[in-house]
Amino acid sequence: MSDPHLGSMLLEEDQAWRRLNILLRSIPTDRLDEPTVTTDGWSPKDVMFHIGAWLAEAARQLERIREGTYRPQEETVDELNSAWFALSRTLDVPTARAELESARVIARDALGALSTLTPDARGWFEESAWLHYSKHVIDLERWLGA
Repeated sequence: MSDPHLGSMLLEEDQAWRRLNILLRSIPTDRLDEPTVTTDGWSPKDVMFHIGAWLAEAARQLERIREGTYRPQEETVDELNSAWFALSRTLDVPTARAELESARVIARDALGALSTLTPDARGWFEESAWLHYSKHVIDLERWLGA
């Protein structure tokens, strides 16, 4: 894609990713399963998987946009978050981290594969990537400081 906004979007994402990644790597290993990041019982591992799941969903939706088969999602954000939280509780930390890191690559690739940056594509990538990272960086920083 030759959209002039693509480069700035990828740069924004990369900067937010670095901040998130540095923060996640600063968390002591023995605290990654500690379910006290949120009042709902999320652990840092759950946050990692949650962000990765949204990146994977964004990649799926971006692929649909590219293929011309995109439809607004039927499941609500709360339904998806609930299902993904239940799944994340069954995973170990290395698996959650692998999901996060691989989903990021796939989402960035899916964005770059578009011929046109539509408003839906922009929204999926922004909301699932750097805007989403920033939200959870705040949660994790608050949790670490508590």
